[in-house]
Amino acid sequence: MAGKIRIGVVSYLNAMPLWIALRHDEDIELVPDTPARLSDLMRNGKLDIGLLPVAEALREPALNFFPDLGISADGTVDSVGLFTREDLANVKTVALSAASRTSNALARVILNELGAKPSYEQVDVQPEGLAGRKEDAVLLIGDACLRGRKIEHDRVFVDLAAEWKILTDLPFVFAVWAGPKALLTPTLHKRLRAALRQGRELTYDAIRYAAMDTGWSESELGHYLEEVIIHDLGANSLKGLLEFARRASALNELPRSAVDKVLDAIKVA
Repeated sequence: MAGKIRIGVVSYLNAMPLWIALRHDEDIELVPDTPARLSDLMRNGKLDIGLLPVAEALREPALNFFPDLGISADGTVDSVGLFTREDLANVKTVALSAASRTSNALARVILNELGAKPSYEQVDVQPEGLAGRKEDAVLLIGDACLRGRKIEHDRVFVDLAAEWKILTDLPFVFAVWAGPKALLTPTLHKRLRAALRQGRELTYDAIRYAAMDTGWSESELGHYLEEVIIHDLGANSLKGLLEFARRASALNELPRSAVDKVLDAIKVA
């Protein structure tokens, strides 16, 4: 490939161990953005690979993914959830995050399973505006979600990965390294695995800055990054991904081909 490899990365704290060690590689151009905008950049040919929402990696026929690297949680995730004034089964209106694709689909799946049939609107919500929103529930993700949990408002936080765990007894996968199959080479895989090993030792500054931004203590964020977020995706994570593909495709949130794509990934994992 001529020139630098354009790698899209999510600029949330939970993603940093996957890519922070790549910052000074001379043949890599890192492109940080929200998950939704990275998906658009990939679709428009402006990225070579990216840390993409799994919904996008499963939806797009041209994309494949490494099955053992990503962002997952087995139970609570702390940074993806609905801030609600109602029990989820009674929610009538939901503001989905304009920054998200996978978490939006997960919210729809969980609310459907609980029997809720709300109307949805995709908006750009900041945690500081939670109190003024009229919707019954508001979805926030990433550092904005962490910040929202430390701000005083009249809503209860419902962790979507925890709800998924209750529903399926499986982890939930939020993002994976994805790109055209020809670019997902063993050499690149080895490099990304090495980046994760190195990145785990380089996140101390990121935790300090995130503590100032989110209101969480450094010890809380250290626990979040080391104990809550899973970057090594094992067999159970892939089972959770397969179940998500099945449930999301049943709601037309994903195409039926998403199930086959996960099954193919499981075969080579």
